[in-house]
Amino acid sequence: MTEEMAFISDLLPTVDRPQRLSEHVYKALSEAITEGKLPPGKRLRETQIAKALGVSRTPVREAFARLKQQRLLSSDASGAYYVAKWDRKTLWEIATLRAALESLAFSLAPQNLSQEDFDHLEEIARQMEEMDADPASSDYKRMAQFDFRFHTYIWSRTGHDLLEQALENIKPQAHFYMYLTRQSGQTDYAERHRILIDFLKHGDRSKANEIMLDHILSYTEKSIAWWERRQEEMSEE
Repeated sequence: MTEEMAFISDLLPTVDRPQRLSEHVYKALSEAITEGKLPPGKRLRETQIAKALGVSRTPVREAFARLKQQRLLSSDASGAYYVAKWDRKTLWEIATLRAALESLAFSLAPQNLSQEDFDHLEEIARQMEEMDADPASSDYKRMAQFDFRFHTYIWSRTGHDLLEQALENIKPQAHFYMYLTRQSGQTDYAERHRILIDFLKHGDRSKANEIMLDHILSYTEKSIAWWERRQEEMSEE
């Protein structure tokens, strides 16, 4: 097993055989890509990954096809797969599409949120505040995970099945964008989520919509600029 692929095995220490192996492979690769562990342009070989994960090539092939559909992988004329290179245009499209869908989600969710739901959202915000209060324990990956958990919970409370499906379809890209935003230096995660909770509690649909748009788009340029610098650094390594 090569060193560059060894971490994938660590993502799946055990595999529950009755479950779909392709789902395990997909989750491992999706996480590795969206968290920047696999650099853009990196070629991924079926045989190499199958060996690293202790599975056959079939579930790897299925995972590759799914990742390509989500634009996390690309392929050339020979059928070789590569980690997709997300340029400025692609990142802008991800940010604006997510902003449009989530602003609608946050305008629909208030009427469906119970006190139990708000308690859950408050707990996520509290965990974010604890991380912000202790820079030494700050972990951009964990913070991005809290952010993702907060937003996907709102998605599930819209009462709009097609909207939720559309959001699910861009979940990997949304996860990557949240990771990217945190990496680029956003430091007011907890505060922004507290503001969102307040507007959701008051059922102010238009304000929740407005805040959601600003929450995502205000850091777009900074995040894209950081990603472009990071790609240059990786190409020089």
